[in-house]
Amino acid sequence: MNRGQISVWQMALLLFQMVLGSSILLMPSITTRLSGRDMWMTPIVVIGVGYLAVWLAWRLHRLSPDGTFHTLLENVFGKMVGKTLGLLFIVFQLHILSFVVRDYGEFIVLNFFFKTPVVVVIGMMLALCVWALRAGIEVLARIGQLFVPLITFITILIFALLIPELDPGKVMPLLERGFEPVFKGSLVVGGWFCQLFLMVYLLPNVKDSRTALKWGMWAATGIGAVMLVTNLALLMLLGESTSHYVYPVYTAARYIAIADFFEHVESMIMMVWVLGEFIKIGIHLYAVSIGLAQCLQLKKTDALIVPLGLLLLLFSFRLVPGFQTLAVFVSTTGTIYILTGYLLFPLFVYAGTRVRKAMGGRVRLGD
Repeated sequence: MNRGQISVWQMALLLFQMVLGSSILLMPSITTRLSGRDMWMTPIVVIGVGYLAVWLAWRLHRLSPDGTFHTLLENVFGKMVGKTLGLLFIVFQLHILSFVVRDYGEFIVLNFFFKTPVVVVIGMMLALCVWALRAGIEVLARIGQLFVPLITFITILIFALLIPELDPGKVMPLLERGFEPVFKGSLVVGGWFCQLFLMVYLLPNVKDSRTALKWGMWAATGIGAVMLVTNLALLMLLGESTSHYVYPVYTAARYIAIADFFEHVESMIMMVWVLGEFIKIGIHLYAVSIGLAQCLQLKKTDALIVPLGLLLLLFSFRLVPGFQTLAVFVSTTGTIYILTGYLLFPLFVYAGTRVRKAMGGRVRLGD
């Protein structure tokens, strides 16, 4: 599964879609609930979290003796402590991924396949991800290269068709309740941006990692731009009632009707969601599989992908009993939990590398 090389352009596309895969549908409702009509500012306020996550991933990759994150943990903290931290980080990622998988299944069943058991929807997606990942990361990168531009085009098209329905007056007044609500909404958005740290698992397979930092920053910038456009469009269309819809983008697509023949474009939302979530789940599952293989020092990493897929199917039901649990987690404690794992933990590791180097190079690190 660790076979193949990908370009920095392919890496950027994968990171771009990994974050937008679920944020586009879920984020506007949550941020409107927290920030009101100032929700459109949240990506601007917190985009620095994305830049920091990308920089941390690139820097820790450069500091590792062999370019892998879990090897760095063992070199900085010792074999026993390093392996323990690595396994805890993998468990954390599995927990987050179970929420991502359940979110995908709930959206499809609640809006399209009403009579289909959610276990069938989730099982088919996981089977597809496992099949693609067993062929190597290069396959997932080529799928991203093929479909991410299409997904982005469809998303832009949907918002372009909504322009006649938009009312810019709904954006005013600015900062009506001060900056505190914007900060609260920004924390939630930061929970998506910090997932860019998973770039650390892609970097060992990037052909020219020297330019990876620049492309990672461009991916973060693109994510922020799409989030900004999405928030503004929904605010000008639905106003503060955006918070009353679970998936406001899906609701907005129902407003599109041109000349009585171009209607029901919400089916395009399903296509965007399925393709986007396939890439998002694929990258997360790849990171878990590679990380576990590095901790266990396995040579054949693809042997783990099928058991992990089955384990994830079980976790998506045991850890996330229903949609209500998912919604509460994302909008409350889940944000701090995600920021701790994908941002504070990497910062802690980076601080550890600085301390080790200051102690006179007792541990072999990269540049």
